[in-house]
Amino acid sequence: MTTLLGSKRWIAAIAAAGALVAVSGCSTSDPGTGEPAASTSETATGAPTASGSPSAESTASATTPAPEPTSTASPSTASTTAPADPAAPAAPAPSASPSPEASTPAAAGPCTAAQLTGSVQDQPGGGAAGSVYRTLVLTNASDQGCTVAGYPGVSSVDGSGNQIGAPADRDGAASVPMLLAPGASATATLRQANAQNYGADCGLTPATGLRVYPPGATDSLVLPQALPACSAASIVLMTISPLQAAS
Repeated sequence: MTTLLGSKRWIAAIAAAGALVAVSGCSTSDPGTGEPAASTSETATGAPTASGSPSAESTASATTPAPEPTSTASPSTASTTAPADPAAPAAPAPSASPSPEASTPAAAGPCTAAQLTGSVQDQPGGGAAGSVYRTLVLTNASDQGCTVAGYPGVSSVDGSGNQIGAPADRDGAASVPMLLAPGASATATLRQANAQNYGADCGLTPATGLRVYPPGATDSLVLPQALPACSAASIVLMTISPLQAAS
């Protein structure tokens, strides 16, 4: 009996010694650093050890929240242009430079006698039974264009410029207006009958020229031509055609 009790006491002593050894091993120095290891309470609460041991660092990493990721865009790639203000009015589009207004010449008016010179020219082979065909030529002697259209007025005059007998009748269809540029000419066909063929009823009177009124004009020019004319207004010795561009 005494032996058995002694054995139990011995076993209990050995167990107590083992527990003491185990507790001592937890507080012994770290064999790698020679510093005391962090206690169980420190490790559990995440408090760092003085030596910053690996076990403390891992515990701190586990309990400290990771920082939020930040933008990695480099400053050089950031846009430097300020955003447009949507409330600001849009800049007006540049307008094209107005071109100088083209100078439009005034519309040419009817030719007046003051702008023209004239002549009466014989036509080769223009003789007919009792009549002669001649060409009346009107030329623009001014420095501006003008228009002519239709029939000129033609009558015989004496040396004093007085009209003799009836003016020329119109023959043919009227022409459309045409521009007579400076230096350009228009022509009309003038038929003149022989005054001596009408006898005593003619009232034969010598003429020294022809008075010509351009179409639509109120002034006239006198072209020299010495021919007998009839003073009787009932006898028409001349006919005139519309003006046309000189060929």
